Amino acid sequence: MNNTELKGRLMLKVVGILYIIFAALSILTGLMAVVGGAALGIAGGESLALGLGAIAVAFGLMMILSSVFSLVAGILGVKWCNRPDKAGVLFVLGIVLIVLAALSLLSSFSGDSSTSVVSSVLGLVLPVLYTLGAWQNKQSLQ
Repeated sequence: MNNTELKGRLMLKVVGILYIIFAALSILTGLMAVVGGAALGIAGGESLALGLGAIAVAFGLMMILSSVFSLVAGILGVKWCNRPDKAGVLFVLGIVLIVLAALSLLSSFSGDSSTSVVSSVLGLVLPVLYTLGAWQNKQSLQ
């Protein structure tokens, strides 16, 4: 089969590149949270500053871990967008990304900011497009 016949090829490539860019930015933000939290904990000296610093470090580490997963998914999406035999793996990664985005959406309802909810809803768009591109490539294999 000619790779240009793969319907999800372009979608996977574009969304994969966006995932790489956003994940890199999120990793940098997570690193800044870890460094800032550690500095707050060290410089604060009081129990409140130490607690806030520990929370910032924990959230920074969670952000880094989820961003590394997104980075890997983006790299694989770009690398394997021309390979219908890898579409099943990309589809599973897409489902995991949708679940993570849905959990983020659910957690955004606990806050008072409607901006958080809107950004979380928009955050569902990329994983859905990623999964759709993988599914289209998977259908091309049959």
